[in-house]
Amino acid sequence: MLLCGRAPALSVPRGASSAELVLPDGFSVKVELALTPETQAKGLMFREELRRDRGMLFVFAGLELRSFWMKNTFIDLDMVFLDAGLKVVKVFHRVPRSTAGQSEDEVARVSAPAVCVLELPAGTARAHRVKPGSKIKISFPPPPAK
Repeated sequence: MLLCGRAPALSVPRGASSAELVLPDGFSVKVELALTPETQAKGLMFREELRRDRGMLFVFAGLELRSFWMKNTFIDLDMVFLDAGLKVVKVFHRVPRSTAGQSEDEVARVSAPAVCVLELPAGTARAHRVKPGSKIKISFPPPPAK
């Protein structure tokens, strides 16, 4: 797989902070969007729960090798690496949470090429048939009326 080519980023409407994703089996997930370096660095850190129908979608400018680690993330997660068309490139199932006092070299890390990375509660990807080659659909809420 060629990683140096640039794939276009996912088009996100101005001002959007959330979206609804439809997984391959039709299950709907509401996601927070991580669009800035600050929100991407924080991700789901310090949260102790995540409902089964919730997640976070990290959106980047183009296709590159993306590395995620679970420092200060207290929820086991599935991490789904996606291309610009939201086709699944790689799935990491049940990436283990970090624990208080855990040394940085013991914290779980995963890497794969992606334009977007979807974090879901552990077990969600397998339960809803998210696997390499499958496609995820996205919609954004309408902008607030002026």
